[in-house]
Amino acid sequence: MTNGVLEKILRDEWTRDLKQLVTVAADGDDASVLSIARRDMPRLVAALMALVEQHKPDADGRCRECRRGWWKRLPGPCRMLLAVRLAWTLNGGPKPKTRACSAWRPGRASR
Repeated sequence: MTNGVLEKILRDEWTRDLKQLVTVAADGDDASVLSIARRDMPRLVAALMALVEQHKPDADGRCRECRRGWWKRLPGPCRMLLAVRLAWTLNGGPKPKTRACSAWRPGRASR
């Protein structure tokens, strides 16, 4: 299985699980909402904390993941943290237009 296929499977599963959480939270009865809150909120927080840890700044304050390689060593905040914080703040509003940290390549359009 190539990395692209595995990534698609993981992304599709993650997207499906998150959509299910949103649906239950928005439309479920109180018992269902409480159940997913107790079961899935700690897992969701742990997943986000893993991203935050992975994108921890180096001694110069630059994200180790988003700014890999000497040619990308530009000052600025981590793109992942900006995108996640903006999505959290907008609470389901328009999707921010940022480049993914590891998927961006020169000449490729933003996702």
